[in-house]
Amino acid sequence: MPGGAAPMPALDNTLRYPYDSGTKMNDSPPQKNDAITADLVQLLPELVVALYESAPHARARRSAPAERLTGRQMKAVVFLAHRGRVTMGEFADGLEIGRAAASELVARLVEKGVVRRAPDPADRRLVTVTLSAHAEGLAADVFAQWSAQIAAAFALYPDLDPDTLVAFLRTVIVHLKGRSEP
Repeated sequence: MPGGAAPMPALDNTLRYPYDSGTKMNDSPPQKNDAITADLVQLLPELVVALYESAPHARARRSAPAERLTGRQMKAVVFLAHRGRVTMGEFADGLEIGRAAASELVARLVEKGVVRRAPDPADRRLVTVTLSAHAEGLAADVFAQWSAQIAAAFALYPDLDPDTLVAFLRTVIVHLKGRSEP
């Protein structure tokens, strides 16, 4: 080459699996874990949609003129159903959002009749957030439904270790949120 320039490397036209950049599509079939990973990647969106569609907003819509809840609003409902009354700071921290975003989220949920906002009885400088009575009932119904469905699914797989599955799902969530440790 003139001027001593190095020759250009040949282009690699090998197709690769999107979830494992080291595995070539035209090589031998992927390992068992790669196949399971591919199946899980396809199932995650279906799981999210199934959870969302079976959530309280669907029942609320049938029983009252309420709007559908967004994914973030559903996360807030689930958080409050588990935690009960919390301060705005605890609400923001629990949902891993900023204080301004938490305030806006609560305002939307108050408009929809899903949560109540009130001064803290022990410290009137603090604002607390709780589910409305109607939302508490809907959340309890949905959790009971989800629990029954999960128990039925576990019954189909008696050798599946629930503790390992829960640990695995927590780790997947942590990684999906862009963290490296649970």
